[in-house]
Amino acid sequence: MALAEAEPEAELERVVRHLRIGTAWAGKTVYDAVRTAFPDLDPREVFRKARSGEIRRNARRCRALDRLNAGDTVSVELVRPTRPSVPPADREHVQVDTPAGPFRVVREDPHLLVVSKPPGCASHPALGHAGDTLIERVRAYLGVTPADPFQPALANRLDLETSGIVLVAKTRPAQRRLGRNLQRGRIGKAYLTLVAGWPEPAEGEIRIPLPRHPDSRDRGRHPPGHARTRPVLQEALTRYRTLARYPQPLQVVLLEVDLVTGRTHQIRRHLALAGHPLALDRRYGDPEFNEHLRAVAGLGRMFLHAYRVRLRHPAGGGPLDLTDPLPEDLVASLAAFGGLPSGVDGLAALRAT
Repeated sequence: MALAEAEPEAELERVVRHLRIGTAWAGKTVYDAVRTAFPDLDPREVFRKARSGEIRRNARRCRALDRLNAGDTVSVELVRPTRPSVPPADREHVQVDTPAGPFRVVREDPHLLVVSKPPGCASHPALGHAGDTLIERVRAYLGVTPADPFQPALANRLDLETSGIVLVAKTRPAQRRLGRNLQRGRIGKAYLTLVAGWPEPAEGEIRIPLPRHPDSRDRGRHPPGHARTRPVLQEALTRYRTLARYPQPLQVVLLEVDLVTGRTHQIRRHLALAGHPLALDRRYGDPEFNEHLRAVAGLGRMFLHAYRVRLRHPAGGGPLDLTDPLPEDLVASLAAFGGLPSGVDGLAALRAT
């Protein structure tokens, strides 16, 4: 399936924006000024607009690499939607199979693909998971080859055992906007998890700074045997809401968790530090609690599912609120505790249709 570069299906208007060049920007090129002021513009688009006269210097045609002087005015003609919109969906809630493996399409349009990652599928290639990853499945579904100039990427990633919603941009402009909005905390991500004990209060937040999680960049900077004098702490905020309390056969709760900041393993680390480790979390969890869960609930993997995402569409700017029901294996494990409760606000979206 070929990637589309079409404009969103929304009413558009042409507007002209003016840049007054001060001394700090004197000597910069028209290209530099326009790209700084309007980062959404693709570099090729800046050169095209200069050639077509949609970018002007002091009301005259100019070239993208012309140097600017203090006092110059650069005018840029832009196309903007007249109102926020969401392009119509091409596909929704469809299971697909690819040569690289299956996944489910939550929603797809010409600019954005929202998928449900199966548990046990790595997000990206890593040791032991090369070739069997979600990004390979997505690229196979979209018909992308390594030679194609644009390579779609996962805007967010999930741990190996975690299931749920992952965002994929299908165009470069959408990719830039998704990345920027994620960095600025403008995309809401909610998870469902089963944890030990009953958190008090039933709804609240965990604000505990977390040591920066080591990754490949740390291994490059700090060779084996090197010890940091002090760990780098990062601010981290997790909000939670109790959806159901289960007293028997183990005291556990089903939580809705909002990930406000996006630190590595943040939900798992925060809840473990708060004394409520995730069910079957083998890294930060409670081994004895995990053994009991296996015995009474038949749970085979960590109970963590990215079930909801709220964002502005990266092409039209309209609001999207998407949900992905709990997978069958997690629903089945709750049967030992009485199943999903009824009468909880918003819980109907958790039930698979």
